[in-house]
Amino acid sequence: MADTKKNTIGFFNKEKKHSPDMAYKEDIPVKETYKGSGLKAFDPSAEKKTTPATHKVKDARRTIRIPRQQYYELLALLELSPNKYVYELIAELVDRAVKEISTDRPDELRLYQQAIERIKATDERRSR
Repeated sequence: MADTKKNTIGFFNKEKKHSPDMAYKEDIPVKETYKGSGLKAFDPSAEKKTTPATHKVKDARRTIRIPRQQYYELLALLELSPNKYVYELIAELVDRAVKEISTDRPDELRLYQQAIERIKATDERRSR
């Protein structure tokens, strides 16, 4: 007669076909050791130093909110002018207004220049 094994279910099957090798093995030799730079303590000033990549761009740009109708008019002027960007068109309009002020009212031109300096100083104080 052939030997037949009695198959028992799950936990009750004590005979294992592939038992893990539990014999002692030597430690694996280290090829490269860890050379850490050490832990750094939390520095709150480091947070202030790190700025987003767009920080410089945001400093250079300023936002002007205008009513929708004036926005459409500005875009229509931009479309008709040789300028490519809105800031070029605005610069052209400002130059035209400053020339008009300088020829007609020199005292207003001084007030205009003083206002520019005051606004620049305020902006520099805020950006520090």
